[in-house]
Amino acid sequence: MTYETAMRRLEMLAREMEAGDVAIDLLATKLKEAQQLLAFCKQQLTKADKEVKKLLDE
Repeated sequence: MTYETAMRRLEMLAREMEAGDVAIDLLATKLKEAQQLLAFCKQQLTKADKEVKKLLDE
């Protein structure tokens, strides 16, 4: 999965929840997925930040 793919999925989940389109039975599952996507995006951003800093330090 790429950062962009994860962000698109997060945006879709957010729109569904804001619109009230998520059934109560699926809400916990969707929230868990969103948490996992957020963690992935944060990891990717941290990794990219470290790589950029390393390149700039060279």
